[in-house]
Amino acid sequence: MTGAGVFAAFFAVLFLGLAFVDQRKAWWRFQARRFDNPAAHEPSDGLIRGRKFALIGLSLFLGWQAVEMFRLAGME
Repeated sequence: MTGAGVFAAFFAVLFLGLAFVDQRKAWWRFQARRFDNPAAHEPSDGLIRGRKFALIGLSLFLGWQAVEMFRLAGME
């Protein structure tokens, strides 16, 4: 269970870090070049906010799972 806990904790930290990256800048850097008119395809503020909340929620869930896996492994 320790390996799974480390795996879950790693991704919890990764997703939490991604939640605080400027999503609009990341979209312009990695996705905008695919479109002829990138401003017309730019994600809305609601989508960016929803993605941020989803990443934070996922990181909290994975962090909780990592803590529980460490408890099951006897690493309190």
